[in-house]
Amino acid sequence: MKHPELILLLSLLLLSACKENGGIQSYTASENVETNIGTIKEIDGPVTFRLLERNDFADTLHPVRLYTPCGCTEARFDRKPIAPGEDEVIEVTYNPAYRPGRMMEEIQVYYINSPTSMRSFMIVGEVVGYNHPIEEDRPYHLGEGFFSSHRNLNFGHRRPGETADMFFRFGNGNTRKATVEFGIPDEWKDFVRMRQPGKMAADGRDTLHVKFTMPEGTDSVSFALQPIVNGVPTEEVIKISAVKENE
Repeated sequence: MKHPELILLLSLLLLSACKENGGIQSYTASENVETNIGTIKEIDGPVTFRLLERNDFADTLHPVRLYTPCGCTEARFDRKPIAPGEDEVIEVTYNPAYRPGRMMEEIQVYYINSPTSMRSFMIVGEVVGYNHPIEEDRPYHLGEGFFSSHRNLNFGHRRPGETADMFFRFGNGNTRKATVEFGIPDEWKDFVRMRQPGKMAADGRDTLHVKFTMPEGTDSVSFALQPIVNGVPTEEVIKISAVKENE
């Protein structure tokens, strides 16, 4: 290899040619072809890039509207006419928060007085997640290292005998394994169905599905679901409530 300096310079030029305006990456996109934007680190937050879509029609495209099905993806463009052979430029911002794993997002472009009414472009990539602080989506510390997304499970207005369900997130915020269970008052055990978590790893997270059946002969319900960590009740409880629906 006689000219390593020249080869290095050409490599740097090719790399910089793919980026514009402060390092925003540009990708060539086509219909029916997935545009792979590579790996995204969730911890780095939203990522912005550009899509370049060639107008391969014989006539000019007149874009009027963009649509992205997912709220995690925002797209912007100038709405200027795209002559045959020119690139349409769309700036895209994707928010990877709480979306680890493979990502696949669609961007639809709508046109007026054009050879097509819509074009669809698919973006794919891989989101590398990270372990969020437990307080982010389980903000209530009820004691003994137990964190919950809810303090109240309100099942609303229910007819006698009607069953409703709710989900809530919880976690073991301790630095050691813990056994977690929930105490249900004896008089309400026949009306509440839920599993007992059992052993949880340090910083373990889980989601619990609670089913509640409105009893006969009562106008309102209010009782405590007691978290118990390693045999010790937490200082605070989770309240379950419901009201009889008038017919």
